[in-house]
Amino acid sequence: MKIVVAGGTGFLGRAVAGSLLDSGHAVTVLTRNPDRVSAIPRLAGANATRGDVTDASTLRGTLAGADAVVCAVQFPNHPIEVERRGLTYDRFDRLGTENLIGEAQASGVERFLYLSGAGADPASDKVWYRAKGRAEESLRRSGLRYVILRPSWAYGPGDQALSKFASIARFSPLLPQLGLRPQRIQPVHVDDVALSARRSFEQTEDAWDKTFEIGGPEVMTMNEVLHTLLDVMGLRRLVVPVPTALAKLGTAPLKLLPSPPMTPQGIEFAVQDGVVDTSLLEEVLEVHPVPLRVGLERYLVP
Repeated sequence: MKIVVAGGTGFLGRAVAGSLLDSGHAVTVLTRNPDRVSAIPRLAGANATRGDVTDASTLRGTLAGADAVVCAVQFPNHPIEVERRGLTYDRFDRLGTENLIGEAQASGVERFLYLSGAGADPASDKVWYRAKGRAEESLRRSGLRYVILRPSWAYGPGDQALSKFASIARFSPLLPQLGLRPQRIQPVHVDDVALSARRSFEQTEDAWDKTFEIGGPEVMTMNEVLHTLLDVMGLRRLVVPVPTALAKLGTAPLKLLPSPPMTPQGIEFAVQDGVVDTSLLEEVLEVHPVPLRVGLERYLVP
């Protein structure tokens, strides 16, 4: 099958594209910087084409001859929005997905897989849930055969969350934990998200026109996640909870930077819950995500 992966150079996108390549699909990565594709080992064997999902005119003809499209787009500096530079969930997740759906319809592409997120809701007061929820609505109305994947807290080599904690733990006796309340999440290894996408194309009928939530088998607090990380790394560190209000106050001045490493909105994103129902995933796609410890040992243990 000929599959175009939009956002295939990102954290989730490259894992999905690599998994599709492993199973013999002809993969083309749609990206604003196609020269990057050849420099990413996981994308060896993929073709590349230039396109920007936020500009519909750049997508014309990029999906010609494709059997399916995967939308795994994340904006630069994700998950920290920078509105003055147009780096927002609405522009990339909502508008970008709608532009890609429109091009798929015009090109005669029959199948569209969208990497959404746990909690997506078009009526949410949170911009990340709302943008992804509206993108899902557009896809369901499009007439295309669709699969929507909603991962919980995805982690793995090169992620924007757990990898940062691992880096801090290597050099600091203290490891900060955002928030005082017990945050409830189901960490899911990026390879299990990629496997879910691949299985969607292998299960050519049963999987389609469905929404799958993806999460690890354990509902964990962030404190449990960080202590599991330290245990796998063989480190003893003091985990120090940081009140959310204090973290927001401390990151507010960072909004003035061109690419802020954190903002008050980013703090809200980081402390959200991510509990999902994986029953449909396990029944239809036969994907059983690995526990956090097993996933961490894949890349943190020499």
